[in-house]
Amino acid sequence: MRWLGWGLSLALLVYMAWDLIWSKHGYLVYRAEHAEVLRLQEQMGAMQQQREKLAGDILRLRKDPKALEELVHRELGYVYPDEYMLIVPQDKGNSGQMENKGEQAKP
Repeated sequence: MRWLGWGLSLALLVYMAWDLIWSKHGYLVYRAEHAEVLRLQEQMGAMQQQREKLAGDILRLRKDPKALEELVHRELGYVYPDEYMLIVPQDKGNSGQMENKGEQAKP
């Protein structure tokens, strides 16, 4: 009878250890969730820095007319009446070459 008690106690202990580690609320799941929390906190910190930078840019544009003028000049392409705008097309690379190099051009 004593061995039965010890055996049941050991079985219960093994079950509890298994449940503590590998269950859906166990240690392995906790580690994965903790890593996810750390990743999200890092992402949130980066987003807060970006938000602070954008808030500073907004304040600078509201208070400094020269900064706003520079932004309009650069982003929207506005020019003054005494200025000229030169538009340079981007190089496409293969724009002058034939698509299939094996084919001969027909006269």
